[in-house]
Order: sequence, then structure tokens, then C-alpha cells
Amino acid sequence: MRSLFAAVFLATTPLLVAAQTVVPVHQEPRHRLVHEGPELRVLDVEIAPGDTTLFHRHDAPIAYVYISPAPTKAQVLGEDWGGASPNTSPLPGIGSVLFNETYAATPVEHRVTNPGEVPFRLIAILNRGPGQANGTEESSAETDPIETSGRWFRSTRRTLASQATWASQGCSRPVVVVQVSSGSVVIEPGTGSTSNLRSPGDFIVLQPGDRAHFRNSGGEAVTLAIVEVR
Repeated sequence: MRSLFAAVFLATTPLLVAAQTVVPVHQEPRHRLVHEGPELRVLDVEIAPGDTTLFHRHDAPIAYVYISPAPTKAQVLGEDWGGASPNTSPLPGIGSVLFNETYAATPVEHRVTNPGEVPFRLIAILNRGPGQANGTEESSAETDPIETSGRWFRSTRRTLASQATWASQGCSRPVVVVQVSSGSVVIEPGTGSTSNLRSPGDFIVLQPGDRAHFRNSGGEAVTLAIVEVR
């Protein structure tokens, strides 16, 4: 009887998985929505060791800024669990910026688990706008060397020495500036109140045309990942 029950359970497991409720990625509890605007969403994603997300749907281009990289496994809805990710390449380094622009054309519904012993954390930026038209290249107001560029995102990086400053000249598209190292940064916008970045994962969203003055107020260098939402 036990063997028969096990056989029935295994045979129906894919159906049970397929019947799972799938939520939009920004409604998945471990993908915490921390900023929402007409052209972008920002998620603070953290998966504790041994924890697993709900099934969720990706249907927009997304940029990942890694704060605490860790191996993960994913299960696409209706399929078996995949291997650890990434499978054949080293884990992204702290502060690395990677894009997945394929979700715009090929949405994915999956869940993710952290089988390791350290937390997995990143800042995710979803592009809700039109993207840059193929075959065109709009210049950015920033002068830092471009690390990665695609239709939907462009990323640069800047390291400020102790007490050093940087004046962001503004861009025609929204820009998300994420602190990816320890340290403390004071931000004085062109308008509005002064704000601070104090730890890895802190960020500020600069709207189109916004100018801001960044100052490293600490005694160690601070690195910022700068992601332009195109």
C-alpha cells in the first residue's frame, strides 16, 4: 500500500507544482519592493540559507546588483529543480552588475532556493519603460567608463576615496546608484533634503535631469554601482 501511495504521489507531483499560485516578482515576499516609479521598480532581494521563494513571474528586463552572492537553485514551474546557479562560471563578485533582458520577450515563472550557509542578497532593478531602440545609442551625461550596456540598462562604477566628491550631472533617463562597499556617503541633491548611504545595498534613485553631489564622509574608500534605466 505504501509503495502504491508513493507511486501515485510521485506521478501527481508535477500537477501539484503546476497548480501553485504564481505571484508577480515584486509581490514575492523575499523580493521586497523598496521603490516604485512609472519607469522602474527596485527590489531588495534576500534569501536566507535553507529558504525558498514562492513561485514568481519575471516579465520585465532586470538588472542585478550583487551585495551578498551565494549559490542558488531554481525550479521553473512544471519542471524539475535545476542545478546550482551559476553552473559553470564563478559566482558574481560583490558589487557585480548583471542584466537579464530576455524576460521582456520570454517571461519565466520559477522559484529559487538558497541551499548554502550564507544569505543571498542583491538589489534588483526592473525596467518598466520602452528601452533604447535597437540601432540607436543615446549618450549618457556621466563620464565613467561603461561596464555593461544593453537595450534596457547601462552600468558604470565609481570609487570615492575618503572625503572625495562626485557631482552627478544628470541623465535623460532614471539612474539608480547603489552602494556596494562599506563606508558612508552624503548626497546633496539639487532640490530636496540631504540623504545618506551607510551600508552595502543602500541606494538612491535619480530621476531624469536630477543632479546630485556625492561626498564620501568616511575614512575609507566607497564604491558605487551606477545603473541607468534606459
